[in-house]
Amino acid sequence: MMGWKLKLKADPTEWLLEPDCAPVRYWALVDIVNRPPVDPEVRAAQAAIPAYPPVAGLLAAQENDGHWGSRDYYLPRAGRGTFWVLSVLGDLGLTADEEPIRRACDWMFTHQRESGAFCRRRRVPGQGTVWQEDTEPCTHARIVRFLIQFGYAPDPRVRKAIDWLLPAQRDDGTWFCRGAEGRGCLRATLDVLRLAALDPQTAARPGIAQAATAVCGLLMEPRMSRYHVGEAWGTWACLKYPYFGFSVISALDALARLGYTPEDAKMAAAVDYLLSRQLPEGTWPLDEGWADSPIHFGQPGESNKWLTLDALRVVKLLYGRH
Repeated sequence: MMGWKLKLKADPTEWLLEPDCAPVRYWALVDIVNRPPVDPEVRAAQAAIPAYPPVAGLLAAQENDGHWGSRDYYLPRAGRGTFWVLSVLGDLGLTADEEPIRRACDWMFTHQRESGAFCRRRRVPGQGTVWQEDTEPCTHARIVRFLIQFGYAPDPRVRKAIDWLLPAQRDDGTWFCRGAEGRGCLRATLDVLRLAALDPQTAARPGIAQAATAVCGLLMEPRMSRYHVGEAWGTWACLKYPYFGFSVISALDALARLGYTPEDAKMAAAVDYLLSRQLPEGTWPLDEGWADSPIHFGQPGESNKWLTLDALRVVKLLYGRH
């Protein structure tokens, strides 16, 4: 068994490689088994993702111009609106080589203003459809993140979007969703870090290290919901998928990719908690799902392939470097 796998109660890799879930099999081959992109099994698994029934159903529901749900890309909220659908599909291994994804990204780019910000077009009584004057950094960061996942990192429009986002950082290293007073928003700041973790150019920009310090400092803090604007979207201790809110797994993943190690006390406490949640057979359970998620990702209380894949990624990132 590889050194990092000695941290596990059991090795669930073979379970993740089963052919029933093409996206999980694809990422397990790439990120856990270390197969190269040209490997025939990797290519076959990735080619099967668009036909994976939940994905195929979403792609079939796409409108001809590339959007889902409302023409306000944010609606329906946490459901089948374009923003939410693409946030989920970005994690599954699809790219803009797939025509529906390319069409959806083209539609999203029509919402980018000259400043670089992605803004919503909203229907206002008596005014018709109008541009929203501003955008929230969490939403903007997630848009940039899935565009990078789909292959648009070199696109000048994506670079311009990043240039718009980073100067909005506060002096304490965080981003704030509305206004400039009060505590920074942990969720927005984590969303920026998750974007930076996928893009070396952004990761090297001034301010990202300070943002990572801020997020790491709040890892496993029981009252971290004070650092989120509006409703509390869960707690660190809840294993919830997809990562629309706070998540110990997504935070550890981003921080590990940005160079953090278990030598940091907060990281060590968080990964110890994550390892404590592994079941005897090596899997991780889903504590809670999102009722309106674009894809059904499993039943609460049961072993979950998506969480198990991501938990293994974290353990490998943190303990497989040496």
